[in-house]
Amino acid sequence: MSRHFSLRTLLLGSLRRQLMAGMGIVVSLMMAMLVWQWAARQHADLKNQQTEQAIALAESIALSSSVWVASRDVAGLQEIATNSAGYPDVRFVILLDRQGQVLAHSDPAFLGKFMPDLPASASAETTIIQNASSLLDLASPVMLDQEHLGWVRIGIGRTQLDTRIKELLKSGLIYLLSGALMIVFFASVTGRYFTRRLSAISRVAEAVRTGDTSQRVSMRGTDEAASLAREFNNMLDTLQQRESELLQSKDALRIAATAFESNDVMFVCDAQWRILQVNRAFERVTGYTPEYAVGKTPRDLLGSNLQRQDFYDTMDETIKAHGSWQGEVWDKRSNGETFPAWSTITAVKSASGQLTHYVANLSDFSSRKAAENEIKTLVYYDALTMLPNRRMLMDRLTTALHTALSQQRLGALLFVDLDDFKTLNDTLGHHQGDRLLQLVAERLQACVRGADTVARLGGDEFVVMLEGLSDNRPDAARQAEQVAAKVMAALNVPYELGSAVRRSTPSVGITLFGDQDELIDEPLKRADLAMYQAKAAGRNTARMFDPQTQAAVTLRSELEAALRQALEQEQFVLYLQPQISSQNGVARVTGAEALIRWQHPTRGLIGPVEFIGIAEECGMIIPIGQWVLRTACKQLAQWSTVPDLAHLTIAVNVSAKQFHEPDFVQQVLAELERSAVPPRCLKIEITESMLISNVDEVIARMEELQQHGVGFAMDDFGTGYSSLTYLKRLPLDVLKIDQSFVRDVLVDSNDAAIVNMIVALANSLGLNVIAEGVETAEQMRYLAQQGCRAYQGYLFSKPVSAREFEDRLASFIKPVTNSELATN
Repeated sequence: MSRHFSLRTLLLGSLRRQLMAGMGIVVSLMMAMLVWQWAARQHADLKNQQTEQAIALAESIALSSSVWVASRDVAGLQEIATNSAGYPDVRFVILLDRQGQVLAHSDPAFLGKFMPDLPASASAETTIIQNASSLLDLASPVMLDQEHLGWVRIGIGRTQLDTRIKELLKSGLIYLLSGALMIVFFASVTGRYFTRRLSAISRVAEAVRTGDTSQRVSMRGTDEAASLAREFNNMLDTLQQRESELLQSKDALRIAATAFESNDVMFVCDAQWRILQVNRAFERVTGYTPEYAVGKTPRDLLGSNLQRQDFYDTMDETIKAHGSWQGEVWDKRSNGETFPAWSTITAVKSASGQLTHYVANLSDFSSRKAAENEIKTLVYYDALTMLPNRRMLMDRLTTALHTALSQQRLGALLFVDLDDFKTLNDTLGHHQGDRLLQLVAERLQACVRGADTVARLGGDEFVVMLEGLSDNRPDAARQAEQVAAKVMAALNVPYELGSAVRRSTPSVGITLFGDQDELIDEPLKRADLAMYQAKAAGRNTARMFDPQTQAAVTLRSELEAALRQALEQEQFVLYLQPQISSQNGVARVTGAEALIRWQHPTRGLIGPVEFIGIAEECGMIIPIGQWVLRTACKQLAQWSTVPDLAHLTIAVNVSAKQFHEPDFVQQVLAELERSAVPPRCLKIEITESMLISNVDEVIARMEELQQHGVGFAMDDFGTGYSSLTYLKRLPLDVLKIDQSFVRDVLVDSNDAAIVNMIVALANSLGLNVIAEGVETAEQMRYLAQQGCRAYQGYLFSKPVSAREFEDRLASFIKPVTNSELATN
């Protein structure tokens, strides 16, 4: 009765009381509902969290006991069961085999009670057998390499869970009571204000109730409402943090499991290096099954004996000092095959710092190692003969030079070149040529010691490097010559190349090294020069390096450099030798032959005999020939503006290398166009050596230039490989009789016969003929009697500069006038 009276009095009281009562009731109900929902949610979350932790514990025990179940190690399993029972709220831990036989337990009181409740069949997941308010009963299968070995049975009590729920309810009731009292106390003063603040809390609470735990109450102040909001926010923060930690724990377990099953080999060892667990890649790479590997040490199982004990000692010291080690190791597969691998080993320690495990990772890089070896072979070995190439020879020669100087024992280089290999290669074909080179490589290796080096520089060039010869130079030279004689004898034995038997002789150059400090390429240059001395001596012989040859080569090298400088600094000058024609008693100058001279700054004027040959060999003949062609066209352009000189022609000698340049025709036409010279004024003199290879190409280029008006003369006719077949096909204008025939035409019947034949041949083919080297009037009369009407030689003029040529033009024909040919 008194309760109803009090409530009525409160309801019928002043507005302030009604507001206080109404707000107190509303807020109390709201907070009661919020606390109830929050407590219920916390109860469910804590219960789920306890269940997940229990599952994780059961699976962890199953994983750690798999090896012990497989080996039926009851003592180890009993230790696991006893240690696991020490976790909070764990009532019992029972380890059973697949048939349900108990292997280990934490409390015998539970054996009879829970034995019959095992799942009917094994699965990959833990099974919840009982989830009562007082006990959570779990069964987790013990698996090893997907084989079911037994069960782990765990019972978890609810004591801690109930205690935490009671604490949460108590805290909720305290929050509820505190909030109600504060609302009633402040309702009379801050009705609308406090209502608005409670509404903010209510909105967040409603969001939390619907599952959105990310929102927070934003409220300033130090009053109870603000404090409640902060506590409420703290509670939500704690809840969200626990949820995040639970998710992170799940992710970490999933990531660890995924990493362990990577493509690389991974295995775990205990502190004594016994293998506890391996991943699937272990069997695929090594060939050892997990059952075979577990319990053994990595060194006993995988050791290849290619690393010495100090290697493993260093590994252990590094792990102890830094906690890990990585490097290249050579391991052994189950089939006995060794393979290279990059290994990383990490030591695992407990919270107290005690070493507990080793985790090892192996990455098999056999294919990469093979690729590295293949690259090394390509870089340092000749692909055809598998001999060391120039790069490796130079590396070994560098070492040999240092060794010879330090040990005072000489070494030798034998430069071996096959005679006429190109002819044999072109005759039999490149396939048989390659086979010949392989046979030569085999024979050379058979002639030397294992410590010596046989290398192929390229083509048919080989080098034999001998080390550790006598410290006495004459004795070392005899030793090198003995090896050279052995090489000569071996390479002179006929070769069976398919169905053919061929001989191939060598030319061998020998040089010693090691008695002086010198650049690495100097011995090779000396051996190369000695080989050319052997070639010059008739081939199929060996020659020791002659120092005089070195001086000649040095002079030649200096001359090559000077030639390049001469072209850059325009030291060349063009000389002209007149060509005289006598027809019907009238003599006149028809043109000139262009002859190059070198105006050396210190040696003076140098004739072509001293440098043209070198220019041919070093490749300078092409730019020099282009200079002659360009200068001759400029000279013709100047003459074309002078009526008395416009009819003159200039004959330019063209080397075979220049003529066979792909754009030779375009070069000639471009010079003519640039100089605005009539093409008929330019004559190109070729030699018979151009016809040795690709005569059709020569004829095609001559015809193309002839169509533009350029004329051609065959220089030094009769001194080369003359062929009437080629001669009748060539678009020639002039045959030039070589001066070697003209010089003795009056005293040598053979020379006279050749001259007569050339003149008759030219007349029969409708070609003009010019005799070179005419020095006497008697020679000129004889030539005229044979029908030759054009001459060139010292009788008329030596080669002179262009200015002197123009000044002396009239005097060139005086020898013809005075020789009575004018009346013929």
